[in-house]
Amino acid sequence: PDEGVCGISLTVEGLDVGVQNPDTGACSTDYLSLPSCAPESGTRICGNTTGQVYEYLYQPSAQSIRFVFHTGDVRAGHLGFRIKYEQLRSCPGPYQTQDTPISVIPGTRGSPCYTRINDLKGSINTPYFPKLYPNNLDCVYEFIRASDSFCGVRMQSVHFEMSPAINTIFGGACTDFLHLPSCGFLCGNIDFSWVVEFQPGAASLKFHFHSDEERGFNGFRITFEQVTEC
Repeated sequence: PDEGVCGISLTVEGLDVGVQNPDTGACSTDYLSLPSCAPESGTRICGNTTGQVYEYLYQPSAQSIRFVFHTGDVRAGHLGFRIKYEQLRSCPGPYQTQDTPISVIPGTRGSPCYTRINDLKGSINTPYFPKLYPNNLDCVYEFIRASDSFCGVRMQSVHFEMSPAINTIFGGACTDFLHLPSCGFLCGNIDFSWVVEFQPGAASLKFHFHSDEERGFNGFRITFEQVTEC
């Protein structure tokens, strides 16, 4: 993107793609998605509802952002999609930005809760895991891309426990969470294994962990490995 561009906005003007599960909202056969989000399945666009607006960030130093259109093996006669896009020069925080806040870890001598990860494989965890993580905390885990031959980071949960989502009129909402900025929020007790892709030309990708003022939980330990096949 041009200098000063931080993200992209998508407005769905026409949509006739696959079928959306009426109970879960999931898209399983035909969909448009963003592989540089985690979970990728949470970014899938399908069904026939128009008017939605989606905003996604470029990863640090990314040259472009790549969306994937997938169709299943059954020809269902759908018309496809028409989406208007706009490059964004304003990506306000605290969660719709690559410059997420970083806290000082309580009980340390001013250590910032920021982890720069140069290793090809290893694990990350919340502060003091497996003990309860502190309240009012913002942490960043930045995976540095080893070279352009690596396309993404495979991640698998060893343990993942945060406060469960609360029900709102808009659906479930996470108060403590892990996320990739502009992607979905992960909370509660979950197991996962996925690959998060680097965007073309990206130098790194960042995860952000946030806890609110309520009591903490055990948090997470997640194994990771940079991979050359995505």
